Amino acid sequence: MLRSVARRLAGALLALSALAAPVQAGPVETLLAEELLGTLGPSVPADARVSLTLGVPFDGPVDQIREIVHDPRSGTFRAQVASNGRAVELAGRVEIEVEMPVPVRRIRPGEIIEAADLTLVRMPLERAGAGFVQSAEALVGLSPRRQMPAGRLVLVGSVGMPIVVQRNRHVTLVYEDGPLVLAARGRALQEGGVGDLVRVMNVASSTVVTGTVTGAETVSVNGPSVGGPSVGGPSLNGPSSTQQAARRDAPSKP
Repeated sequence: MLRSVARRLAGALLALSALAAPVQAGPVETLLAEELLGTLGPSVPADARVSLTLGVPFDGPVDQIREIVHDPRSGTFRAQVASNGRAVELAGRVEIEVEMPVPVRRIRPGEIIEAADLTLVRMPLERAGAGFVQSAEALVGLSPRRQMPAGRLVLVGSVGMPIVVQRNRHVTLVYEDGPLVLAARGRALQEGGVGDLVRVMNVASSTVVTGTVTGAETVSVNGPSVGGPSVGGPSLNGPSSTQQAARRDAPSKP
């Protein structure tokens, strides 16, 4: 009977000691890596992979991570943790990897980038600078401005909306002011996609204006600087039938 009581007491003491022990989510490196990832800020993607290597091994319990500091230039970190009521200084090296989109094939200017054209590769954070596109979703539907080699990071600014205005091709210059719509024939001096600013020469007056690409072979300009005749030939400054039709919603004068 005494042995049975002793076994019960030992089991109770073991259960109490287990409840009192700190709950560990994994090795100390894992805990520190999770804490460090939360301090890196929005410049580092949330799915980045952080791995730490301690300079001196530490296998004690971690009650609290009081401080952790990362030096990206040297690739090192230092931390202070509480273990069994005492402060412990830890230090070591840190590696941060992120996923970056790269083409799986050579993509030429004018082609539309699709999801199947891209794959994700892991690389050190220092190689994936802010000058590169970090999301595959941000590339789908765009078109390269220059040839994109397979397996290479994509520079910000090297892609844009698909080209709908070609250099040295004829375009329609459009000026809208309420119900009034003026149009003229122009020649694009630059290529561009929807939303891009391009320079266009008015064919009739040889005036060069800057406008916004709004569609296929169409450029809108601000202000009545289009000048010259409209696409149908009549002067934009005169009451052509085209302009009269554009005024159809305007109130007529007695």
